[in-house]
Amino acid sequence: MERCPTCNTKYQGIRTCRRCKTELGPLLEIEEESLTHYKAALEAYSLNDFSRMFFHAKRSFSLLQTPEARRLLACAALLTRRFKLSLALVLSS
Repeated sequence: MERCPTCNTKYQGIRTCRRCKTELGPLLEIEEESLTHYKAALEAYSLNDFSRMFFHAKRSFSLLQTPEARRLLACAALLTRRFKLSLALVLSS
């Protein structure tokens, strides 16, 4: 997280925004869980376990829709023969 989603002030690394006092903890936990699933998808890829890769890539992207997570999910969809989903992800970026 680079900025507070409420007041747009620069994120200072604490769980409560210094300006507007918004609780940022739940958002930080979502980012962390998304990253955990992203890394698990990469690990599954290295083990050629494409169905597990797809599961984790889909979960990562559903939690935090970053360009990196979108590309990983598109690759996982392609490797698991979900061609329509892969194409939709590539075209929507």
